Amino acid sequence: MIRTTALAVALILAGETSPSAAFLPSAARAGLGRRAPVMCSFRRPSRGPVLGVRMDDGGAAAPDFNDIALDTETVFDGGFLPGGSDFIVNELLKDIDELSTTEARLRREGAMMVLEKIRLGSIRDDLPPADLPPAPVGGEKMSVIAKKLAGRNGPTVWGEFGALAAQTKGVNLGQGFPNWDPPQFVRDAAIEAIMEGSHQYTRSAGHPSLISLLAARYSMHLGRSVQPESEVAVTVGASQALFVSLQVLIEQDDEVILMEPFFDLYLGQIRLAGGTPRFVPLEVSSDGAWTLDIAKLRAAITPKTRVLILNSPHNPTGKVFTHDELRAIAEVVRENPRVWVISDEVYKYIVHSPPAQKQDAGKLASGGHSHFANMPGMWERTLTVSSAGKTFSVTGWQVGWVVGPSKLVRDIQTLLPYVQFCAATPMQEALTRVLRKADQPYEGSISYYDHLRSDYKRKRDLLAEALEAGGIIPMRGEGGFFLIGDTRNLKVPSKYLEESTPAIEAMSRDWALCRWLAIEHGVCAIPCSPFYSPENRHLAQNFVRFAFCKTDETLLAAKVALSKVPRQDPIE
Repeated sequence: MIRTTALAVALILAGETSPSAAFLPSAARAGLGRRAPVMCSFRRPSRGPVLGVRMDDGGAAAPDFNDIALDTETVFDGGFLPGGSDFIVNELLKDIDELSTTEARLRREGAMMVLEKIRLGSIRDDLPPADLPPAPVGGEKMSVIAKKLAGRNGPTVWGEFGALAAQTKGVNLGQGFPNWDPPQFVRDAAIEAIMEGSHQYTRSAGHPSLISLLAARYSMHLGRSVQPESEVAVTVGASQALFVSLQVLIEQDDEVILMEPFFDLYLGQIRLAGGTPRFVPLEVSSDGAWTLDIAKLRAAITPKTRVLILNSPHNPTGKVFTHDELRAIAEVVRENPRVWVISDEVYKYIVHSPPAQKQDAGKLASGGHSHFANMPGMWERTLTVSSAGKTFSVTGWQVGWVVGPSKLVRDIQTLLPYVQFCAATPMQEALTRVLRKADQPYEGSISYYDHLRSDYKRKRDLLAEALEAGGIIPMRGEGGFFLIGDTRNLKVPSKYLEESTPAIEAMSRDWALCRWLAIEHGVCAIPCSPFYSPENRHLAQNFVRFAFCKTDETLLAAKVALSKVPRQDPIE
């Protein structure tokens, strides 16, 4: 039996009908459970989605409507549809008039989810699916989300090369997720959390045990007292942490500084928040190191700049910003009082080749990593983002967090219930247990983190050997689990350069080379051009990103495959 109230709400709030064309019991919204048997029907036009609900009180349907009769004892969310019509419509109009802008938007989004379920037949099997308009083509009107993403709503590099990896069944060094199970103590913690009853909603801004532990750890990281209730917020992964941080920091047309190459998620999230990205390219030194020209960063900041996104260790390059570089960035921020910083530090425990400079000291310091919020005057200007997925090989757990001053975190805490009520409670409880155990000795190392760093250093070296076997020059990388390869010594067959795909209409050399490697040599990697702005995409023509968060067997198989790749004479 159809959940009629849900449909009525959906139809009204999705904008498919006016309140006067549908009836919704006030009791259903309030959960009061009013009951009154009534005969009702749905009206469906000859084209388009279901439009509304009418009482069977003698009113006739228009000729182009098909009535679908329901039983008199129709069940609603929270009760039965009460008889009468004027009272219901008046109550509905009164309630809708009182909706805040945010609540109305949220109800609309929920309504669209209900409509989609109805269309797919998951609410009532015998209800005909609603007709959906075709996707825009040619000169037709661009969708709302396409406008917000500036046209970046089509096929992506991830979809194309993920499909190629599956089709070729080759060695996948593309997307950055470990292809092994997490440590036993991590799996045990998840089982314990589930078996011991962490199954219901928890606090929207974070499970109490987890925020207390995170606050204690960051107090030691940053040398200050971090308050769990007001200066920590737990999110659904670091991606959501970045999303809500941008939502609370920028307004329409504010500018956000990105250092490129950049993690491409940033670009879409900036645009969804109404911001405008501005780019500062990292430069490559003669020894393959990535460097930041502070003068170019300073020049990129305008009166409209509101946020600088800093990512260290850096994806995709593996660069770890030195303490001196961070102090120089902090100086630029101090010169611009209206600029905030989002410091993305998800790889902070995977610094396998730390720069030979001053680093954060103290108990629980992340070896080789410097927290930007530790720079002079930067605590009050910085939201620090991190997560558990990369550190513990549990990218599917999706538990992230934001740490920062209460004046910024309180807005994030306000926003979180409207985005998702809470991150999964059992995963938050499990992570609390994992963090407590990770500081203990592990497999001959002084801690799990120490073991992690040494293991990734070894894997980084294995990948570097594999790249060199294929004539690819490994670029410098000190952290994370990616290496950029300079492919200048490989000659891409012309047929790949002349192709186009749904994800890239004007083929670039790096993209063509990655298709060639996958199709003819069974090694999947990711071209770097999507990590650059259109005006600087040419800088990526020789760069390809390879992931080494893979088993030794996978990395050795890559070496065998790459050693068979033909190359041209070295280019100086």
